[in-house]
Amino acid sequence: MRSGLDQRGWRGLVAPHARTGGEPGTAGFGGLATCGSVWACPVCSAKISARRSKDLEQLINWNADRGGTVALLTLTMRHHRGHSLRELRRALSAAWTPHTVAGWKRWKTDLDMDYVRGVEGTHTDLNGWHLHIHALLIFPTDVSAEIPALTCEVYTRWAAGLAKKGMSATAEHGIDVRVGNGAVEKMGKYISKLAFETAGGRWKRGKRGSRTPFQILADAIDTGNERDVALWQEWEQGSHGMQQLVWSNGLKQRCGVTEVKDEEIAEEDGGGELAGVLPARSWKKIYPVAEDLIIATRHGGVPAARAWLDARGLAFEFEADTTERAVQLDPGDAPFAWLKAALAAEDPEQRRERRRSYYRPATAL
Repeated sequence: MRSGLDQRGWRGLVAPHARTGGEPGTAGFGGLATCGSVWACPVCSAKISARRSKDLEQLINWNADRGGTVALLTLTMRHHRGHSLRELRRALSAAWTPHTVAGWKRWKTDLDMDYVRGVEGTHTDLNGWHLHIHALLIFPTDVSAEIPALTCEVYTRWAAGLAKKGMSATAEHGIDVRVGNGAVEKMGKYISKLAFETAGGRWKRGKRGSRTPFQILADAIDTGNERDVALWQEWEQGSHGMQQLVWSNGLKQRCGVTEVKDEEIAEEDGGGELAGVLPARSWKKIYPVAEDLIIATRHGGVPAARAWLDARGLAFEFEADTTERAVQLDPGDAPFAWLKAALAAEDPEQRRERRRSYYRPATAL
């Protein structure tokens, strides 16, 4: 999400809700300029990935309804710390091309196969950057008997493509194929796993020290570590122009998925009732500490937001009286003291985790 301001100013405090049953409500900002980057912006990426996961779920359900087969293909390559992200990306592109040009065409003819291809990136201090492909293979019938031969041919093409860029893969670790057939009720967990790994894998916790790019970003912000800052900058530049998901021709139309650009998804309003308007001059001061205003509004509704803004002498306009749906704060000399006390009592590790959570979505789908 970009931090630039337009001439109309910024609109904010969308959907402030009161605490119910002791739990905080939800709050967010609207009217903000968006970048639409699924790789470099945690805010836009969360919205885009959630939408793409629903698209994948719709695809898998559609295929199950027609009695089809779904397989998850994962392709990886050998790598070490000396490989840059750009080197790995070039190798990945070169190794995938033979499938799209030759293999996919023949499999489309023989097996009526379609696909959705996704890319995932992680990093470890031991082995550096790691890029791999998740691809959903969609078949209209049960092709379980054909999977072993297809797996063998895919690996052969994958390894040959990598070799052209000086990279390699092993048959043991370079390819993995998992298959799920039939009724939706048997595929519920499988659907969620496939959709999450293919479209939202950037958020999952890694194993053995593996971090996703947004985890690197959160750590860089939390600690200011120069190494993490450099890694994030490398990811931001190296992922530019890379597509999150690629669908085979005509598949979206056949399964009823609407074509929507990433930028359009990022610009969509998250819903909720508009509570107030913040002019540009106020937003410039709020932006560096916007998270604190969100926390206040989530826990105390509009009165807490009003107290937060009043305490800082910031201009605002509330367009609707939502106090009946919000928690009333003590109108004493320190109406915001409860939040300050809560933050002061917060364990340092809890605060770090809270800040990290600001850069990842609440749910995978």
